[in-house]
Amino acid sequence: MGIKDNLKAVANAYKRFKDCFEYGKSTDQLFENFIKSLDESLGEYEIVYDYIWGKDSINIDGQTTGYYPKDGDTLIMDVSVGKDGVWCDVCRTFFVGEISKEQEKTFKFITNALRIGQKAIKKGARACDVYNDVNAEFLKSGKTLVHHAGHQVGEKPLMQPQFLVENQTELKLGCFYTVEPGLYDGFGIRLENNFILKEDGAVDLFEELLPLNIKEYLLK
Repeated sequence: MGIKDNLKAVANAYKRFKDCFEYGKSTDQLFENFIKSLDESLGEYEIVYDYIWGKDSINIDGQTTGYYPKDGDTLIMDVSVGKDGVWCDVCRTFFVGEISKEQEKTFKFITNALRIGQKAIKKGARACDVYNDVNAEFLKSGKTLVHHAGHQVGEKPLMQPQFLVENQTELKLGCFYTVEPGLYDGFGIRLENNFILKEDGAVDLFEELLPLNIKEYLLK
């Protein structure tokens, strides 16, 4: 097993979660569908995750339990899965009922910030370069990225370097990295893909499995 196998399993679990969504079920019941899919794909594995619904999504991390989703909610599902010593780390945001204009605008903004981060992951770049490029997009809109812009992943779910303004570590060819911009203003939206750094830049390992098309993340 490798990071691509983990990513495929997580993508399938996200899809199962969406397909099995039902009004009137608690957040705990809904998450069981995600876990069952991972169990079927991976057998034994480790998982670390944020699963935050509705108003909780502005808190950036955590787990919402005992809540019954309603129209207008956003859901941040940030999932790190490890098997045989290899980890992936991805995030998707879902929307319940209908997608508001503000949610759609923010989703597009975060998607664009993720692509800017991907371009910044290149040979000779430093961790701070990725953060600065992503945060510059936030600053254009009068906002600030309130957490790291991503990090290395692979042997652990969260590795150094993290993409922060003070981190001067140079990125290495052949290593896996994430980009994960998020905005938490009234509701939270965060997106995260995994990349491998090659000679000609960062190759996205998750986009083909679960494209960043907002319509794919509507729960109803």
